[in-house]
Amino acid sequence: MSEPDGWEATLAEHRRSLRRLEVAVLGLGFAFAGAVVWIVLAGAPIPTVLAVERLEIVEADGSLAFVLANSERPAAATMGGEILLEGQEEERRGVPSIIFFDGRGDEVGGLLTGVRTTPDGFSATRHLSLDGYRQDQTVVLAHYQDEEGSSSGLHVSDRPHDLSIVDAMAVLGLESGPSREDLQAAIQAIPQGIREARLRELFGAQRLFLGSTRTRSASLVLRDGSGRPRIVIDVPDAGEPSIQILDEGGDAVLRLPS
Repeated sequence: MSEPDGWEATLAEHRRSLRRLEVAVLGLGFAFAGAVVWIVLAGAPIPTVLAVERLEIVEADGSLAFVLANSERPAAATMGGEILLEGQEEERRGVPSIIFFDGRGDEVGGLLTGVRTTPDGFSATRHLSLDGYRQDQTVVLAHYQDEEGSSSGLHVSDRPHDLSIVDAMAVLGLESGPSREDLQAAIQAIPQGIREARLRELFGAQRLFLGSTRTRSASLVLRDGSGRPRIVIDVPDAGEPSIQILDEGGDAVLRLPS
């Protein structure tokens, strides 16, 4: 009789242990669920400061949307994912920037803010630009300053609607991503007599400037489709303001005061 009694006692002890284990597992489950609920309700901790040298905001497919960079890690202008001008990152080095992209690999403007040391002292840039579709800058709000003075204002340009920058470079015989030296050489290769008109056809022209000039004049300049000034309103730092209407050759056909 002693052996069955011992077996029943052992079985009873196992059952008690199993119940204790079930209670412990259930307790851990409640604790885990409580922790998850607390994390969800409390939220992840938000850092008060995020310090990086370059931050890229991308679309779901990895295409760039915005690039925020310090002066040593600038982003180059691209179109269709290809760099437009070789060496542009080096040109932008030294100027912190926020570069805008359209989510398809095309740069569409940006904000540049920086100061460079020059042989004459300094050169400061505050430059916000917006580009046309597959084109260059159409709207620029900028301030430039150096030891000799400053200029500030709004620039508005017309760009070709049926020709991209890449297409324009191809017309000049340039492959994708030329250097600025190659671009200038291709421009100089255009016969001088038709160069100005050809460049307007390929790259457009500035139509409006509103701002203050390096001579400290408040100025409004309206240009025609060829980039020629046609209406100029000028208020100098000191002296008499004027309004001029100009012909295609730049001669005044009306001036107030006369």
